[in-house]
Amino acid sequence: MKLLMLIHSGPHEDRLTRLLDAHDAGGYTELRNVHGSGPSGPLLGTRAWPGSGTILFSIVPAPRVDALVQALREYKRSLVAGEHLHVAVLPVETYF
Repeated sequence: MKLLMLIHSGPHEDRLTRLLDAHDAGGYTELRNVHGSGPSGPLLGTRAWPGSGTILFSIVPAPRVDALVQALREYKRSLVAGEHLHVAVLPVETYF
């Protein structure tokens, strides 16, 4: 099992959930309206730094991870200016 953490800013997080479903990720947890700062700049929900992001977590069976990560890479290449996607794949030691 692997934990995928997807950090997305943009209007179409539903496309990410459809990708997870299409690759039998096994479900996800979604946190909306998150704020922070990173390589693409701050998203703080203020007038000076408008915007927010969404974080999705999914525990994915190891055999499905490579195809899903490839699909996420392709999706990232299709994003328009102002949209961002960051993906982290982490090992899962225990899951029940």
